[in-house]
Amino acid sequence: MLRSFWSMLLAILLTFVVGGVANAQTYDDNDDSSVGGVMIDAKGLLSLASVDAMSRLEKARRDALEPIAKGLDRENDARKVSLRGINETILRCETAGEPIPDAVRYLGGLTAIEFVFIYPEQNDIVLVGPAEGWTVGPKGVIVGKKSGKPILLLQDLVEAMNAAAGRERPIFSVSIDPSAEGLERMSAYASSLGAARNPKAIAAGMEEALGDQIVKIEGVPRDSHFAYVMAAADYRMKQISMGATKSPLKSLPSFVSMMKSAAPSGALPRWWLAPNYETITRDQEGLSWNLKGGSVLTCTETEFLDRAQGAKGKPNEDFARWAEKMTENYDDLARVEPIFGQLRNCMDCAFVAAIIAQSNAYERVDYAFEAMRTNPRVCAKFENVPQFAPSVSVVARKSGAIMFVTGGVSMNPWPTVLASEKSPRLESMRSENQISGKSWWNN
Repeated sequence: MLRSFWSMLLAILLTFVVGGVANAQTYDDNDDSSVGGVMIDAKGLLSLASVDAMSRLEKARRDALEPIAKGLDRENDARKVSLRGINETILRCETAGEPIPDAVRYLGGLTAIEFVFIYPEQNDIVLVGPAEGWTVGPKGVIVGKKSGKPILLLQDLVEAMNAAAGRERPIFSVSIDPSAEGLERMSAYASSLGAARNPKAIAAGMEEALGDQIVKIEGVPRDSHFAYVMAAADYRMKQISMGATKSPLKSLPSFVSMMKSAAPSGALPRWWLAPNYETITRDQEGLSWNLKGGSVLTCTETEFLDRAQGAKGKPNEDFARWAEKMTENYDDLARVEPIFGQLRNCMDCAFVAAIIAQSNAYERVDYAFEAMRTNPRVCAKFENVPQFAPSVSVVARKSGAIMFVTGGVSMNPWPTVLASEKSPRLESMRSENQISGKSWWNN
């Protein structure tokens, strides 16, 4: 079904050989909904934020930052964060009518989650990972003071936990695709063209006929920060890959500038961002878990479908070459475009949520973490939600064939969690990572 959908669009586009055209990006200055430099207007249309808007947002967030507690402000390779401690802190704040502290909302400064320890005897789940003090980074994103990596957010973890706790095992994903009506309009437009073809006019006409593309979100609520991150990262990948906006890294050129073949073949350029963990290990009882080597992989459409369906196809060489470049440069890109770092954090959250669900952690610790999972201040909802993205056309340099930017994000943690390997050393590590005392964190 998916292959036939894109084949239809490909059949329309390969009819044309035209000159280049760019699609202007617009946004609503009055809308303060922003994640990683991407705005959403009242109609749900994604667009880039202006420099002025980002400067105002950065200042507002910097002014609102609370002082960081002693101990949390320094780097630590293995900071321990108690989910029960966080839950009870939120409960106390709610009872006292106080705001939730920054340190809680930023998960104690974690920049990744490497271990999950379940403690039935303490009714607790403890997360362990590298952490540091935080500040406001590029485009208003909260990042580590030294590393510049985005800090994990409690709201993203809770959204993933709530989704994974249901009867179905969710796949967290976003896809930005043309509507069926748009494809019909573009096909009709293509059929109406005569022999005289003005390249710019045709490109503009095709964009107008196709209209805004549809943002499809699965796994988490559409109005959640988690969903916004996935949509914004997908949108930025599409722009960078096709040269609709200039890449911030010299080592990551646009796909169009890298093309060697005369024209695209087999499918439209389409890439997927997916999690790539070296291994996930656990102890015999499933109370200790280690997420090793978490990174983000860029897949071609063929590779993505092969991973999902267990098949083995041959991806277009040009598409695969750019996917490799994106994967190689992902960490550097995430430092200057923090939305990609936030996406990687959401992947950690998705895997932790799957581990908690798969190990029946709530039942084993006899604690539901209700305050943090139900408090509306933890998971603030966006008034403007991602629904549409503007259609952007680019033109292959050698062939002149029109291409439309496409892409997606998909996180399916379940197969990797189910295939986890046993590691005896994790049993002793669990006893070493307990959190005692009144604090919900420990270095």
